[in-house]
Amino acid sequence: MKKYYRFLGLLVLSFLQTFALQADNLFRVTWHGKVYTSGPNGVVVKTFTEKDFVQKVAADNGLDASSLVFVYRADKHDTAVVRASDGAFVADVLQMEYNYTEAKNSTDTQTVRQALLYDENHQIALGSAFGTEKVKRDANGNITGYNFRGTFQYSIPENGAVYSGTFAASKRVADTSSQQDTSQQQTDQTQAQQTQ
Repeated sequence: MKKYYRFLGLLVLSFLQTFALQADNLFRVTWHGKVYTSGPNGVVVKTFTEKDFVQKVAADNGLDASSLVFVYRADKHDTAVVRASDGAFVADVLQMEYNYTEAKNSTDTQTVRQALLYDENHQIALGSAFGTEKVKRDANGNITGYNFRGTFQYSIPENGAVYSGTFAASKRVADTSSQQDTSQQQTDQTQAQQTQ
């Protein structure tokens, strides 16, 4: 009977590992542009970068901004702030996955994409992004090279702010957060088996 429970435990563990090891393909994003607002003497223009997203997420979550990075999640078609050390998700920023049009080459290594931009605070599109994505994959389909560059334009209506600029994503951020979670699950399951 003990062997049956050990076998069942190993089966459950391997099942959990399959799902837990699904790391995100994360790529650090540079996001440079200008934000335009109305001022008492006319239009006010300020620079805006990915650091502004990181600062806001850090402040909203009581975290140190220097421990966070702004990334594009290639498999999800969205942007997020994650921990730099392990790629652990902290917060969504802008989503591009809901409404988009793509033109791809026959080898699926280059995609030109126009996407509407959304965020968590609005149900309608804020604007759009246009870019070219280039991907290299190994024989198993894993991404070995990545580049996504383009332009964005959107507005935050309640702030009277209009944003315009460019973005580029290419440097991988390792997502080891699910592997760390799995090792903790293994420790917990081993301890549970030892008490049986």
